[in-house]
Amino acid sequence: MNEINYYYRWLNVPDYKQPTIVCLHGFTGTGQTFAGLFNDNKYNFLLVDLIGHGKSSVYVNPSYYQMDNVIDALKELMVKLKIKNYYVLGYSMGGRVAIAWTINDIDVKGLILESTRPGIADEDARKERRLKDNRLAARILTHPLANFVDYWEKIPLFTSQQGLPQEVRKSVREQRLNQKAYGLAMSLMMMGTGQQENYWDQLPQQIPILLIVGELDEKFKKIAYKMCQKARQIDLRILPGGHCVHLESPELFEKTVLGWLKRNCAKR
Repeated sequence: MNEINYYYRWLNVPDYKQPTIVCLHGFTGTGQTFAGLFNDNKYNFLLVDLIGHGKSSVYVNPSYYQMDNVIDALKELMVKLKIKNYYVLGYSMGGRVAIAWTINDIDVKGLILESTRPGIADEDARKERRLKDNRLAARILTHPLANFVDYWEKIPLFTSQQGLPQEVRKSVREQRLNQKAYGLAMSLMMMGTGQQENYWDQLPQQIPILLIVGELDEKFKKIAYKMCQKARQIDLRILPGGHCVHLESPELFEKTVLGWLKRNCAKR
């Protein structure tokens, strides 16, 4: 895609007559985070590594990390793959990208959001978060990556992940350690929560939205309730677990998503 490359892989052999679900991971992750889910051939599941993560481009001009350019690249990927009937699933950072994408692309048929938000409404709070994101980016660039990963694993948002099986936690840690410091830093500085446009008053009203949050994730439960007030068609599901429901309750997460797709794809 011009100067950059977005790595992707299919979970199944795609049947272009079926709807495609584009899956977007969170900060420090890759599309691989969804690899053990969605064993259903009624849909095509496309796992994408966002810029700066996994096997996608990293060392490119910072402008390519800006949200508008990320959205343009994803839309271009859909054209390249000749995908016309697609839904977008996004976790955390990937959810913020999914919201921005949907607002700027009438071809998105529906949204599946996990533990995410449409930016920060208050300008002062957004500025404060931007400064915090920039400080964290500087830390990533000036310290060993393992130092940042040790810190990131221990933030309160991920406390509930301490109860995951050892092999799952090891896999998540390896995924984080395999990232590039530049890619993580640019992601924070150019499309972090503080940098993102305020989309609270632009949440889509005409397409179905599934919003999943963890029962233990008090911060994002509060955000989810507010999102439901802005877009009344949101189907909110609170599932066992914390911030990363698809890792902490994978079977229930999969069942919830597939059930929602069955109900909503049939209507469109």
